[in-house]
Order: sequence, then structure tokens, then C-alpha cells
Amino acid sequence: MRVDPDSAAPRSVDAERGVLAGVMTDPEIAVEVFGLLTPEDFHDARHSYVYRACMSLDSRNRYIDLVTVAEELERQKWLELSGGIDYLTGLADDIPILASVRQYAEIVREKSMLRRLGAASRETIREITEGTLIAAEIIDRAEKRVFDIAEKTADQDFLSMEELVGVGMREFERVSQSDTHITGLSTGFDRLDWMTTGLHGGELVIIAARPSVGKTTLAINMALNIARQSSDTDRQSGDTARPRGGAVCFFSLEMAGRELIKRILSSESKVGMDVWKGGNMSSQAMLDFTNACDWLSSLPMFVNERAGITSLELRASARRLRKRFGLSAVFVDYLQLMRGIGGEENRQQEIARISGDLKALAKDLDVPVIALSQLSRRAVSHEGPARLPRLSDLRESGAIEQDADLVIFLHEEGGEEAYADRSYPRDRSVKLVIGKQRNGPRGEIDMIFQTELGRFLEMARD
Repeated sequence: MRVDPDSAAPRSVDAERGVLAGVMTDPEIAVEVFGLLTPEDFHDARHSYVYRACMSLDSRNRYIDLVTVAEELERQKWLELSGGIDYLTGLADDIPILASVRQYAEIVREKSMLRRLGAASRETIREITEGTLIAAEIIDRAEKRVFDIAEKTADQDFLSMEELVGVGMREFERVSQSDTHITGLSTGFDRLDWMTTGLHGGELVIIAARPSVGKTTLAINMALNIARQSSDTDRQSGDTARPRGGAVCFFSLEMAGRELIKRILSSESKVGMDVWKGGNMSSQAMLDFTNACDWLSSLPMFVNERAGITSLELRASARRLRKRFGLSAVFVDYLQLMRGIGGEENRQQEIARISGDLKALAKDLDVPVIALSQLSRRAVSHEGPARLPRLSDLRESGAIEQDADLVIFLHEEGGEEAYADRSYPRDRSVKLVIGKQRNGPRGEIDMIFQTELGRFLEMARD
């Protein structure tokens, strides 16, 4: 498939010929080139067919030279499309300096990227001219096209069973050689990690609760732990500019950054929230607070406090952060405060669109997206012994439960009314309920919510 059939498009015929000559001359060169170029990177359709034949031979561990390539082209009925035997012989006669073939391949890839960029620009102009999309959607699509080109992502509609089995075997080997059951990012809570094996790329995780039960605090605890993992890896590798595990992105739509950092500092320093009300602090508390400030300053965690952000704007911000620092996880606090991009008939459709966009973001960036969600008032009115929240309690849209890979409920008897009671204990018993999990069990975990320190602890078992 030609990205740009225009004969005036950026190309280098000599570089393409040099690459093919190198591939048919030296097997070691061929292996290196196959990792750089796809058949679509060649502007000349004849060269694309020759390259496909070379890759086909390599996939069957066949030797690559003029004779075998000609035979493969004949077998695939591509010989005439590749220019015939005379043209193929002419390619083989262009014996290049083998050390230069890598440079030729980079030139071919560079020209291919320019053609793709031109095609993407024309597609954007077409969308602008048609006028069927709003500006935000056009910008988002244009940005995605450019990012895909920059990262040289290969379009692949299907994966063969051979490729999938290879992926499965590598995953099995990694798990069997590991000394931990966690295959994703640790949440910092042992029993939750045991039930989920951690948070994985491509997953949409929903943390849902009624107001004041602690969903923001739980999300902060998880985000800090994931950032800590990246930072630990960072120090071990000696790379302080870009954490190997990637940065944590926290979109705080409800709470300003200055309010969020108060909770974070109290959680890390174990100095109660009362410190923000003024008064003297002990020397030990001051030391703990200062150490927490120093530690947090080094964490690869970034907060976006923009209110009313749309899913398109959120995606663009996450992509920019990934470009600079890498990305390990995205947190959104919370889903119902996001805005639609327009065109939805009602709020239910708007939330459904946002939920679908967050799931698409998780798959697109291959990171877990953890979104907080409100529960409807029905969640505190269930009768009978099983008074725990249900998936149907997710507020404003049934699409959330469909899109989510993991749904975590926080439940407390008494809920909002108990929290408003000043006599209520600061250490509160809260149930963490896994209401849905595509690849694991459901269940309950008893937690302690230390409201003054802004952190959750798993309750000790008898």
C-alpha cells in the first residue's frame, strides 16, 4: 500500500537500491535493516515487492541472494510487479559499501516519514475543509497522526497465532523467573496486588465511592507508590533525567494542586493535617516533614489541576508528558468532572464517550488509566445483608462498567453522614471491594482510612 503515490513526494531511489543490494549481499546487514524498515517505507513499488520477498525468505530461515529472491518473487507472482528479472539483476549489481547500508536505510526511513507527514497534513486539511468535526477533534486526530509518525508505529490489523504464542511464552518465562506474583505496577497494598497481580498497561481501572469515603486518598497512595517504583529504578540505573518506569500523571479536576500537596505531604511525612491549621511543630515532626519534602521533590509525578478538561485535552497532555519523561500510569480525579467534546445528546452519552476515550487512551499509551468515579445515592440504600455497592450504582452511565477492566469500590457503613460527625474516629474502617475484574477474582479487603494522615492501610488479619 502506497502512503503517497505522488512522484514528487520525498524519496531517494539510490538509497532504496543500495538497501536492497545490501540485503541481498550480506545476511547480517539484512537482519539489521529488517528492524528498521517495512515494505511501506519504499517509495518505488518495485522495491517494496523485492523487500517483501526478502522478508518472506528471512521469516522461513532461507538464505537471501539474487537467485532465492527471484524464486520467491516468482512464487508469490510478484516478479513482474518488481520490474522483472533484468531489473532485479541490476539491483544486485549495485554492490554498496556494506558499512553504508545502515545510513541508506535511515535515509529511506526519513523520506518515508516525510511522505507520511505530508499524507497526514493533507488528511487534516481535508477534515478542516469538510467541516464535519469540531476543532478539538481535528487537533486531536492531527496530533495522534504526528505522534504515530514520530514513533514509527507500524499499522497491524491482526497478530498471527505464532506471534501471540511468542508473546505468551515470553510473559510466562518472565513470571516463572520472578520472585513476586506482581506482573504489573504495584499498588502498594499487598492483598490488592495479590488479587490483581498489579495494574497493567491498557487497563481502565475505576475507583468508585460516595463522597468523603476516601477515593482521592486511595488514588494518591497508589500514585505515590507507582512513582516511587519509577524513582527507585531511576536511582539504580543512574538515570535521573528520564525515569525508566515512566512518570505518573495525575489529573486533579476537583482539587487544586496546593490542596493536593497538603494531603501528599501529610501522608508521606506522617505529620497530621492539623499542621496546616497553624501552631507549633515538634522538632521530630519538622524533620519528618522536611525529609518528606526532599523525597517528594525527586519523584517523577506530575499534577494537572485544570478543571473541566475534555478527554481530548487530557489525551494530548498525557502524550506530551510521555514524550518528555515516559509514562507509567494516568490518574483522573474524577470522571464525572470531565467535559464532553460536544455533540452528545445527553449527559449519559457524554459520560459514555468519556469512559470510552479513557479506555482507548489506556490501550493507545499502553499504561493503566485509573479514573475515580462517583456512586449514585442508591449505593447507600441497599437492603439486606449484602449492602455493598454494585456496578449498577456507577453514576450517570452504564458504559463505565462495560469499559472498565477493574472496578474497585470503597464502602463505609454510615458513609457521608458518619464523616460529617465530629465525634467519629479519625481511623475509620473501610471495605475495599473488587466489584469487577476481567482477569482475576472479585472479593473484599478490610482497610483502615487514617483521615488525618491521608493514607490507607490494609487491616491486619487475625
